[in-house]
Amino acid sequence: MKWIGLVVLMCGGLAGAQDKKVPKVVPVPPLPPAKARVVPSEPTTPPAQTVEDEKTHVVFHLPAGWNVSRVDGELSTFRLDARTAPRRSELRVAASLNFNPFPQSTFSGAMFYLSVVPHSSAVACAAETTTKPEKALPPAVVGDVRFARGKDEHGHICTESRDVAYTAMRGGSCVRFDLTVNSFCGGEVSGAEDLTEAQLGSLFKRLEGILGTVEFRGK
Repeated sequence: MKWIGLVVLMCGGLAGAQDKKVPKVVPVPPLPPAKARVVPSEPTTPPAQTVEDEKTHVVFHLPAGWNVSRVDGELSTFRLDARTAPRRSELRVAASLNFNPFPQSTFSGAMFYLSVVPHSSAVACAAETTTKPEKALPPAVVGDVRFARGKDEHGHICTESRDVAYTAMRGGSCVRFDLTVNSFCGGEVSGAEDLTEAQLGSLFKRLEGILGTVEFRGK
């Protein structure tokens, strides 16, 4: 009888164990890889090109993505951007960035200007970068030529234009470069964010990169 009871007890225990549901282990699928930040590629048109001005004998290189004009008003308005340029200044070349590297910002344009004032003087040429509203900056060397520099900022509600002018005498004429970044006033209506100092710095780096390729050929 003891053996019978023991067998019944063991069988009952096994049955009870079988009645208990063993939790099923479900494998957790691996997390999908994090999406890499997509950096939009910059336009390749217009293609990179070398620009030469016969009057000033200035040659410089434009990377891809810049439009060029030799007529004022086609890409921008020289007189509005280069406010301290004399009235008798002659615009020789205007180049503009044809895409927006910061589409969520208030950026509206970057311009590279080459102009000249024939039959100028060293005093008048240098004065273009010091006469108000210009703020004088330390001189810089462009194409082995020492240039005076000045900075001008203006706008109605916010700062809408920032221009750095470079002037130097070459062969009796005052040669001038203007590096200009334009923007508009942001706010709740537009939803655009003001250009940051880092973004402004990168835009001027592009312009300074063009200036760094300048060569003077001839006198």
